[in-house]
Amino acid sequence: MTYKNWHDLLVNSNYILVVLNTLLYFIGYRNNSVAYKIICFYLLLCTIVQGYSSYLASFSKPNLFLSHYYFVGQFLLLSLFYKQILKGAIKKKVINLCLLIVPILVAIIYIVKPEEYLRFNLIEVIITSLPLVFFAFLFFLENLNFSKKFIYFNSGVFVYLIASTFLFSVGNYIVEAEIAKSITSYVWILNNIMYSIYLLLIFVEWYKNFLKPNANK
Repeated sequence: MTYKNWHDLLVNSNYILVVLNTLLYFIGYRNNSVAYKIICFYLLLCTIVQGYSSYLASFSKPNLFLSHYYFVGQFLLLSLFYKQILKGAIKKKVINLCLLIVPILVAIIYIVKPEEYLRFNLIEVIITSLPLVFFAFLFFLENLNFSKKFIYFNSGVFVYLIASTFLFSVGNYIVEAEIAKSITSYVWILNNIMYSIYLLLIFVEWYKNFLKPNANK
């Protein structure tokens, strides 16, 4: 298969997965916790951004600006999610501080360099992703027996954000260094594969912990 075939297969499969996850999670929206509801809106954000991005791409229109809404939206929603599930006043204060500082930093980037709005911004990826990796790590420390609710979702967040931040950094370096385009293609395919694993873990979370009506009790 060519790169385009692999790319289209992964993108379409991931969109099916994210739509499926969104529908499944929203089915149990009314009967679950605030943390669960936040995941619902996070998945809805993923569905909208990915769908609109594909729509624009089909007409060869620029869609990189959508990445800003995705990364900032992901940071805000998942930070609120971790604020709900992490224990301890200090941890919650750290999350509140990040919720204040990170959006300000992102805003400064686009005030100083408004032309960056139409580009992919690696700095934005890093400052919105690393705090979430830290929060996910804290959740692991609180649940070393790996038996608690949200452990699959948290595993997906932790693994995917580390992998995607690394891959975006590598991809950005390759583009700037004008290295062979084929290498860049493999980087994006690998990122799509990691996203597929992330979406599957989100499905496993629903299946293991929320499929049954009494799962939230």
